[in-house]
Amino acid sequence: MGHAARKSASSGIVIGAVIGFCLLAGAVFWLAERQARQMDVGFRNFQEQAFELVDQTGAVRRNADFAGAPVALFFGYTYCPDVCPMTLTLLATSLDEVASRGGDPKPLQTIFMTVDAERDTPEQLAAYLSLFDLPVTGLTGEAGQLAGAHEAFGAYAKRVEDEDGVVLFDHTATVYLYDDTGAFTGTITFNEPPEFTVEKLARLL
Repeated sequence: MGHAARKSASSGIVIGAVIGFCLLAGAVFWLAERQARQMDVGFRNFQEQAFELVDQTGAVRRNADFAGAPVALFFGYTYCPDVCPMTLTLLATSLDEVASRGGDPKPLQTIFMTVDAERDTPEQLAAYLSLFDLPVTGLTGEAGQLAGAHEAFGAYAKRVEDEDGVVLFDHTATVYLYDDTGAFTGTITFNEPPEFTVEKLARLL
């Protein structure tokens, strides 16, 4: 086989691989969106999820305070070693990408609702959330208040201790997305490809 033929064959393989990857990525994204739409059946409007909690400034916040703009809701805690900081960082970088494409990320209300009532005081939330290049409303409260809010949104949280006695939480690692009418539109799952997150946020905004 001549040099030109080998070069042509190599180019064909590369192009085929790129096309195959794009088709696979598109299929995965379509399946993720389809699953999210199916989940919509069990998710009520954000404004129907009544809660009364406290933000990182000490102000009382209710579900009605977030009416009229899209919401990205995440459940976590400030002592979380991996999922929470990774998710907040992903949201920040994804919104930067949305902005670089001409979108406006400002309307999005990102909410970080703690699962750790004991340690996540308003002051602790304020210090933690200031570490991220992302406007976030942190919400905390009494254990019973938080448990009620978690249940209303279908979120899971369980206190555990590792072998060294360090307190951790198993918790829902999914970001819930709601549009400006409060309707549930889908989720961002932990460790999903960043380009999927960018696309979902761009469509939400």
